Amino acid sequence: MLELHKNHLKKVFSLCGANRDCKYYPCHYDNQVCLWCYCPFYPCNDEEFGELISKKDGTTVWSCMNCGWIHRPEVASETLKEILKITNDKNIEDAVNIMDNHELMLKIREKVKNKYKNIKII
Repeated sequence: MLELHKNHLKKVFSLCGANRDCKYYPCHYDNQVCLWCYCPFYPCNDEEFGELISKKDGTTVWSCMNCGWIHRPEVASETLKEILKITNDKNIEDAVNIMDNHELMLKIREKVKNKYKNIKII
């Protein structure tokens, strides 16, 4: 196998599987899928998935510490599939800008959530 191929596979496995080499692994649960290390729906503001918590300075921040939903294999791959539907004909910069549309991302989230409504959150 070519070294370039090996390096690419390492990237794929670190994203699409359980990245045990990450210093934060597991951030939610063992064997989680790490494709969405940073949830593309953050903050979802869905109290079924997280909650507002108070910071030391009295302000609040959305916490999804107890949510592992996006790390479930079927949820992670379906989310990618839905995002690719709207970004596959774009260059990387344009695709990232599309994902910055939080309203659009939350619509994708609802679609995936409805498809996998029986998946445990954590």
